[in-house]
Amino acid sequence: MRSATRALTILAEIADRERLGDRLIDINADHDGNRWFRIGKLPNTHFTRFVIIDDKCDDGTNLLPAMLAWEVNYDGDEDAFLAAAAKLNLDNIFDCCTGYPGSGDSKRWRAWMHDHSYRAAAFYSAYPGVPHDEIVNDIAVHAKLRDLADVPEVGALQPREVHRRFKEDLATSGLQTSPIADEKLRWFFDRVLAILAAIVISGPLAVLIIFWWLPTLRKREREDEVGMINKPVHDNGLAEEEDKIRQNQLTHIVDIKPGVFRRFTVWAVVNVIGVLASVFYVNGHLGGITSIHFARWVIVRDRRKVPRAKRRDRLLFFSNYDGSWESYLGEFIDRASNGLTAIWSNTEGFPRTKLLLWAGATDEERFKQWTRDHQIVTQVWWSGVPLSTVQNVRDDIWLRRRLESNLEDKELTAWLRRV
Repeated sequence: MRSATRALTILAEIADRERLGDRLIDINADHDGNRWFRIGKLPNTHFTRFVIIDDKCDDGTNLLPAMLAWEVNYDGDEDAFLAAAAKLNLDNIFDCCTGYPGSGDSKRWRAWMHDHSYRAAAFYSAYPGVPHDEIVNDIAVHAKLRDLADVPEVGALQPREVHRRFKEDLATSGLQTSPIADEKLRWFFDRVLAILAAIVISGPLAVLIIFWWLPTLRKREREDEVGMINKPVHDNGLAEEEDKIRQNQLTHIVDIKPGVFRRFTVWAVVNVIGVLASVFYVNGHLGGITSIHFARWVIVRDRRKVPRAKRRDRLLFFSNYDGSWESYLGEFIDRASNGLTAIWSNTEGFPRTKLLLWAGATDEERFKQWTRDHQIVTQVWWSGVPLSTVQNVRDDIWLRRRLESNLEDKELTAWLRRV
């Protein structure tokens, strides 16, 4: 819960699709040199994207309006970040959306942005509490350390002497090298609070689960329709935009199954995942998946003024990850299938599930086909660390934070090995 990085998701109905599409093409072609929005100039930003979300209702009925999604992982105060984005001509993006007031009237503008902001029900960071400026600094520190390690005479020195020399050389580099407090206590109090809360609600929750939720779940699971499967998995052209740098992104949206039961279940599960991601999965992995930089689930409620039975709530997922789509989905299946099944089994077409947690994502081909079917093209995507994997970033942070610490001999050896 003590994360320097925040999750911002803005969703707005599109008024002029053609004009917006042309501008996004220009922005994606040249992040910093286009004439619409200098995305690379956004302050304190880890990752960001713009996505046009079209409705995929197969029978053409109950169609939802096309929306623009702006997703950002940034540091600091939301109002300050939005004000900085406005100065970069954010109006050139959102003036293609319905009812956008422009940033000239700051009060109306902030109200519009907040009204179109959707809370992340679950938000994960592989390096929580670490602002982007610190990450950039630590990348530079590690590069400097590698340069120093390449000096021939270093190989003949004892580890403690090498560490001392490195500290002295870095002290004149202009880079930040100060140590921090022990990380082991960092999340202690949040974990204690989460455990206490779980204990308090476990009794009433157990009664609810046994006598209402579990019987209803089994009935629904037996009745669920599952998606069709085609082999090999088709990608609808999505693969053409992947594997251009060391990282990839995924934007995925799917209808939540109708009814109060499914809406409640997906809400409960993603909020539990959110707590786990905030206080337990803080060491570079999400349920064993080590390739994700940032991820979030957002419940997009249907705000149309139509009867509740005709509304279509959706689950939106954003991820920034290392490696290929195939390896990423493989990690999902091998390491976190239970958690992912618990979330997405409440959405349309997901592979058949048993007792919320089992089967589902382990039906590999069907799960991959379902993922591609509901994955959508991301028109603009920007990474603040395009050359780094999650492990690279965490290594850089670890090395810099121990540069000026008094390390034991074993710790010194481990530190030099990572350099």
